[in-house]
Amino acid sequence: MKRIALLLTAFLVAIASLSQTLNVEVGNVTYKIPAVQAGDMIYSNGTHVEIMGKSYALSEVKSMYVDESVVVDNTVDVSYNGTSAAVTVAGNIAKYLTITTRNAHVSIVQDASVTDEITYTLSGTSTNGSFYMDGETKASFVLKGLTLNNPDSAAINIRDGKRIPVELADGTTNTLTDGSGGSQKACFAVKGHTEFKGGGTLNITGNTAHAFWGKEYVQLKKTVGTINILGAVGDGFNVNQFFQQNGGAVTIKNVGDDGIQLSFKTDDNDQIIPISDDEDNTGEVIIKGGTLDITATGKAAKCIKSEGTVTVADGTLTLKASGAIDLTDTSDPSYTAGIKAQSFVQNGGTIAMTITGTAGRGVSAEDAITINGGTQTINNSGAGQTGSSDNYTAKGLKALNIALNAGVITINMSGTGGKGIRVGGGTQTTSWNRTTYTNVKGSYTQGLADGTGPTLTVNTTGSTLSSGSSGGGGGRPGGGGWGPGGGGMGQSGSDAKAIKAICAIILYGGETTVTTKTNGAEGLESKTSVDIRGGKHYFQCYDDCINSAGKIVFNGGVAVCYSTGNDAVDSNLGSTGAITIGDGVVFAYMTKGDPDEGFDCDNNSYIQITGTGIGISAGGKQSSMSGTVSNAKQGYAFLSSPSSYAANTYYTLADASGNNLVTYSFAAKVSNSLSFITAKGMTKSGTYNIWSSTTAPTDATTAFHGLYLGSSAVGSNKVYSFTAK
Repeated sequence: MKRIALLLTAFLVAIASLSQTLNVEVGNVTYKIPAVQAGDMIYSNGTHVEIMGKSYALSEVKSMYVDESVVVDNTVDVSYNGTSAAVTVAGNIAKYLTITTRNAHVSIVQDASVTDEITYTLSGTSTNGSFYMDGETKASFVLKGLTLNNPDSAAINIRDGKRIPVELADGTTNTLTDGSGGSQKACFAVKGHTEFKGGGTLNITGNTAHAFWGKEYVQLKKTVGTINILGAVGDGFNVNQFFQQNGGAVTIKNVGDDGIQLSFKTDDNDQIIPISDDEDNTGEVIIKGGTLDITATGKAAKCIKSEGTVTVADGTLTLKASGAIDLTDTSDPSYTAGIKAQSFVQNGGTIAMTITGTAGRGVSAEDAITINGGTQTINNSGAGQTGSSDNYTAKGLKALNIALNAGVITINMSGTGGKGIRVGGGTQTTSWNRTTYTNVKGSYTQGLADGTGPTLTVNTTGSTLSSGSSGGGGGRPGGGGWGPGGGGMGQSGSDAKAIKAICAIILYGGETTVTTKTNGAEGLESKTSVDIRGGKHYFQCYDDCINSAGKIVFNGGVAVCYSTGNDAVDSNLGSTGAITIGDGVVFAYMTKGDPDEGFDCDNNSYIQITGTGIGISAGGKQSSMSGTVSNAKQGYAFLSSPSSYAANTYYTLADASGNNLVTYSFAAKVSNSLSFITAKGMTKSGTYNIWSSTTAPTDATTAFHGLYLGSSAVGSNKVYSFTAK
């Protein structure tokens, strides 16, 4: 007591300089009191002294000393050193904090009366330490070269439910690890709104559950440096409300579940808080910048999983998912995916996905996928899997509604039965292995009404996932079957498809390239209807290029359909208007020969010409009847000659005056029993000639996969003459 009194007396003498600091050590905690703030020090019964509103038991004071150190108000520094931690507290907030230390485990509870934001700086190293904080006022944290492992629970656990900025100090590396077998939600847990900033590096490993858990939203500022999730038993980031990345480099790997999982905010009884009560409670993932690299390997794991919307505005995402399918509940199986959400929107940025998990998905949305810009590439090699009651196949994009408005989209599918795009839904009925749909829902659009649109490339190389006695296609040779996609009697497998829609398909614009390689693999299939209104679209498919249970209408744009094993364009409507030529252009041919066709609609009289477009069908036999197109708006003809078309030869349809109406060229030899042709300028009873040349037109206004429009060139070799109907 006498020693302490002497120290206090010395401090009172020194205070006149107003540049001194009184340090009061209690255990591992040092309270730093600037002379200018100290004021009166009140003694109580000779056992306590009160300084700046905090009472110190003199029996617990290890020492008091005066130095010239600088004190920053509203700050707490925690420095870890092996089995201990030193805590330094600014005197102005000492009375508001209850601090407990046990070796290198530090607990700080803020009093509810705190009004100013306190900044906590954590540094140093401990293999058996932790930091816990609770309070009711916004608090900031600086990680400044911190390496912290807690073998029993969370490394950092912040129970303050307010806004919590976390700064990764520039030039520092911070590493957090927790122990296995605990009850903690994560290695790094924050109850409040977490905002990461600062140019340093943060490494997190979660050995019991998640790496990071946030009960409120998590936001990564533009200034943030690097965050590495090095491993987790559960998710990399498990967050409520929303997750927003504005910058920085985030890598997530070695996780047992999802890379990032977003849920709606729950209360303390795990009940979802009504969204209307909290504007932040959206369940969203928002990527506005930076890089995000996620690898998900767990069963049915997703790189990004959201109960709300995933929106990508900018940044670079690299997503790799290889987890197996989870058939625990066969009525509701779960698949690995790059992105799984209620809805997905991409307005910009670059997304590259590599999906290898069985029946895995690139982007899977319960409601809608909308792409307005940016670049997205999906390489999906996930194999299909047969089940006791269903077949499970990989998908590139899957949703009830899909709108591809702009951007560059590339989807490569190589697994058995894989679908590049799968859209729409309805009540499915199978009779004699012919599948029909009722109560159809959903929509699929490409491009905008002004004719602009995405650059879409879909490639499928996978074979049929067969669970029946025959391979892909079924029905008649070539896989035509009784309905869209074949599937004749004896076929119960699942064919690969480039684009499969249960709902109607409308192509407004953009440019499409679709290729398929195997039996049963169609290019563009709708169980409802197909309406092409603009853009340029090329299909090179083994099976049907375009197939629909309803109408196929060419109202605008240009479509080239080249099939090597089945019909080029196939409508199963079975009535007038099955294939309709409006003001669009279609060049459809197949190279296999009878009985397959360029246009297949069961009866040539079902073809309609309602506009002044161009329709060319060649290959095989254009139905068994020449047929008559009723109420045709322009002239047309069914041609039995020439009997074949040579590859890489340029054929021109010209009127009697030698005006070029259209030039077309085949990628391979086409045997032709009966073809169909119509073009703007053709009139009933008019005489027309087909000329050939070995030189491509050089003056065409449109040159697209063997189709040349707007050229004046006419070949020198007359192939055939005919009179239009």
